[in-house]
Amino acid sequence: MSRAVLPKAALTGFLKKKLHEGTRIPWTTNFNHMKRVPRKLRQTTSKPEDSFDPDRSSNFHVPKTRIKFWNVVPGDQVRIRGRYGNKLRQVLKIRRLENIVEFPRPANSAGDADPPAYSYASCQLFIGEYEFPPLPGSTEPRKLPVFAERLSTTAPVWNTRQHRWQWDRFATRTTPVVPHLKDQKIKIPWPKAPPRPYLPASRYDTVKKEVAKVTYVPPSFSHILTAPPPRVPTEDEYIVGMSHPTMKPWFGDSPPVEMYMHKELSNPHSRTKKMKRWQSHQTYKKSLLRDYITAEMRELNGRTAKVARVEATFKWREKLSVEDEAERRRRWLTLAVAQKAQKKQARKARKAGKRKNQLTQLGLWEAPNQVIPKDVHI
Repeated sequence: MSRAVLPKAALTGFLKKKLHEGTRIPWTTNFNHMKRVPRKLRQTTSKPEDSFDPDRSSNFHVPKTRIKFWNVVPGDQVRIRGRYGNKLRQVLKIRRLENIVEFPRPANSAGDADPPAYSYASCQLFIGEYEFPPLPGSTEPRKLPVFAERLSTTAPVWNTRQHRWQWDRFATRTTPVVPHLKDQKIKIPWPKAPPRPYLPASRYDTVKKEVAKVTYVPPSFSHILTAPPPRVPTEDEYIVGMSHPTMKPWFGDSPPVEMYMHKELSNPHSRTKKMKRWQSHQTYKKSLLRDYITAEMRELNGRTAKVARVEATFKWREKLSVEDEAERRRRWLTLAVAQKAQKKQARKARKAGKRKNQLTQLGLWEAPNQVIPKDVHI
């Protein structure tokens, strides 16, 4: 099985992120992180050369050991297994190529210090605080933080509206175990995106009444499908009607601009239009060949039908070759090329005129051994 290589467009995006910086986007839009990174890009780093860590470039996991669907995303609250206890940390970034979860720097850390980062496997999602039975000798229930020890997810589904993969995540086993939810799955909500900040209104903002003002009235079309479409005006009528709104007998209540701009606003290089142009050209070639064969079969002049058909095909190919050459020349002869050729011809004509003037106005100095022919009249 061939190994997938990261496409060039994806490489450009990864290079902009410098491959090691990670991402703050919580959702999954593609699986480029599951493809192989070229060897020459594995040494890329975001640090200066004097502080380059040679072991950092070897942290890239092979594609088969990378995490495809991430359940720990920026914005989640997690704890680190081991000696850190139940200290909650909020995820800042994730490095998909290294299976690393990155957290914000502590407030008392130096500015050039590396942010704390831990492996994906050492992070446990924080579910919330739940009530537990009181301890022996106490009557008050206690609240404890609960973390997910094992996760399960639904089948990922592609969201065509938001253009990303989405799924639900559940905690099938927790630590500590919640007594009243022992045999149930606990759904873990995804972190919510922070609300978009809006600046307060100022005198530079548009007034509300100006926003609500109607500046365009759509054209009025007939609701009857069998009704004839409005008459398309001539170029002069259109220009006069658009320049002088009072002189618009063909407009009606409102100018139907959309009816006359559909060709200008549509893309001429769309796949459908290319296909239609190709089909039209194929139909033209077939009809041209049919005309040549009909003309040759009409006047055989002692030839057989097979020979006449061969000659008609030869003339048809020559005609298509001439047309293709003319089309190539038409495409080549752009405005810039035509202006350059015109300047070159004018320069040649001017040079030839100067040469002719020099020859016609040529004069010789009087000197010995000069003879004027007798048949020349001066």
